[in-house]
Amino acid sequence: MSVKIRTKNGRLVLDIHYGNGKRTRPATGLKDTVKNRELLEKNVIPSIEREIVQGVYVPKAERAVVVQTVKDYGELSFKRHANNRRKHVQLSYRNHFENHIVPKFGKKLISTITPMQLRDWQNEKLDKYAASTVRKYRSVFYTILDDAVVEGLIDSNPFERVPRPVVVEKYDKEYDLEEEDSNVNPFSLNELKDILSRVDGYKQNFFAIMAFSGVRPGELVALKWSDVDWESETFKIVRTRIRGLFGPTKTKSSKRIVEMMPNVKAYFLKQYELTKGNIFDMVFLSNFYKPFYSHDTIALQFKALLDDNDGRYLYQLRHTFASLMISNGEDITWVSQMMGHKSSDITLRVYAKAYKIDKDKKLRKQRADFLENWHKSGTVNNLMYEKPFEIGVES
Repeated sequence: MSVKIRTKNGRLVLDIHYGNGKRTRPATGLKDTVKNRELLEKNVIPSIEREIVQGVYVPKAERAVVVQTVKDYGELSFKRHANNRRKHVQLSYRNHFENHIVPKFGKKLISTITPMQLRDWQNEKLDKYAASTVRKYRSVFYTILDDAVVEGLIDSNPFERVPRPVVVEKYDKEYDLEEEDSNVNPFSLNELKDILSRVDGYKQNFFAIMAFSGVRPGELVALKWSDVDWESETFKIVRTRIRGLFGPTKTKSSKRIVEMMPNVKAYFLKQYELTKGNIFDMVFLSNFYKPFYSHDTIALQFKALLDDNDGRYLYQLRHTFASLMISNGEDITWVSQMMGHKSSDITLRVYAKAYKIDKDKKLRKQRADFLENWHKSGTVNNLMYEKPFEIGVES
């Protein structure tokens, strides 16, 4: 029994003697360098020798030796998924990989990662980060290891034997699928009036358009003048902007046409005077007259307008639109379309609290007039309609 390192055409191969005089010479694909020889001696040969002693070594032609490190294979995995991920998502995953996976596993071979190593790593992260955040890091690593399974580099994904961190669901899962912030705490019209009175320029226009159209902040910083149709008084939401990159809308239903109500059009006209004809065709530009990197800067500017103990934030302007419209009896289907929800069910479930029945019946919106007319025309027995008696009034 022996495992030795040989060289063939400048590449390292293993010369393995096992069993009853059996021999195999699997290629590693590695160049003949001191570093690569050390890699084989420390990470590959010991496990092969252990399997030979135990009598379980079986050479596998399709993956005789796995010598790819987590860092190298991770880079390959990112390239393979580049075309089916949004650019900002790919960038976010890379950041997770480089900051939270490579420092611990980067130099380790894909084939040597064990479930207990992953469990220890996951527990270390849970000491510092929320479970929902750690699940994001785990998901990136899981995909890389899954690719290695598909390619035949490892037999199974070691994460399969490591339970995912438990996240306490605060909202219905359907909200998460819609990526909708369900912490609804809208502003009143008086609060909006106060906020808008204390800003001017693009900030006033941005906050007002959000509050009176329901668009997401990322959609608004990505809006171009070519998306605005002055004649039909509408504008198209077809993209978003995150980390300096344009990308598709969050969901298919988010791609939509939004009505430009009169007050919204007024703010668009004010903004047009500020950025018309710019080379980027952007509706909103930063103080440096360039497209916003993301909506984070505007979110900070908005937060500065609120009291220190006010926990609300920029996204609540979107909630404000929906709450105002629903509480004032606007059609839920129209509100859902304006918001870019997949269905009106989503809108209702997020904003159900906004719908209230006015105690004063005189202030309620007249509904279902057709039923009143039908009732006055007679009953199913063709009896003449009689005015119903009033409670507390003798006939």
